[in-house]
Amino acid sequence: MARLTDEQQLTRLEETEGKLKARKKAVQARLRSKERKADARRKIIIGAIALEHTKYDKEWGDWLWQILNNEVKRPADRELLGLPPLK
Repeated sequence: MARLTDEQQLTRLEETEGKLKARKKAVQARLRSKERKADARRKIIIGAIALEHTKYDKEWGDWLWQILNNEVKRPADRELLGLPPLK
């Protein structure tokens, strides 16, 4: 097999570099996706536990709804949670 010229070697290295960058980007995207899914799952679990606890502890429930009333700003979110519209 003939030895590659410096220009040919450089071209091959640049092609390899491009492929590696694309693979790296794909792996990073998968990791971000996994983290978003894990974060959503954590929030669902925490929310479910918090809501369940409101059934047994009125003081906790009042505290939670006060926080939600103060922090939730989007009208659609407030409506979903049964909170009054902001003035």
